[in-house]
Amino acid sequence: RTTMSAPSAAARVLSGYRRLFRARRVLFRGDDRAMRESRVAIRSEFDKNRSATDPAHIEGLMTMIDEAEEMLLHGIVQGQLNPSSGNYEVKIKPEHTSEDSTTNMEPITTETTETKGCGQGVVVTSTKGEKEKSGR
Repeated sequence: RTTMSAPSAAARVLSGYRRLFRARRVLFRGDDRAMRESRVAIRSEFDKNRSATDPAHIEGLMTMIDEAEEMLLHGIVQGQLNPSSGNYEVKIKPEHTSEDSTTNMEPITTETTETKGCGQGVVVTSTKGEKEKSGR
């Protein structure tokens, strides 16, 4: 079993904190509310675990940091309301898909927008500019 020295653990935690802040800036660029709320949430989680000293617990937290960064960068897409059409437009970028694994993306249909309470149509745009309309 490998144990971490305090300085190396602190450096890894600080590095993880910075990575999460960079990932949130990428995901929420242009969305001031999401930027504020994600900053508060990340800071709160780190403050909650500030006094952690158990190496196994710290390793678990580091794994959670890695998973959260992965999710922010590759697992979430943000949509924008197009006021002229009333549809939400979502741009799927290459980093949101993977050739070697199955993507767990729920298809956007009239039924899923109704069950999710969206109430408005959705337009999915790939990075190649192809659009698929759904909804009303």
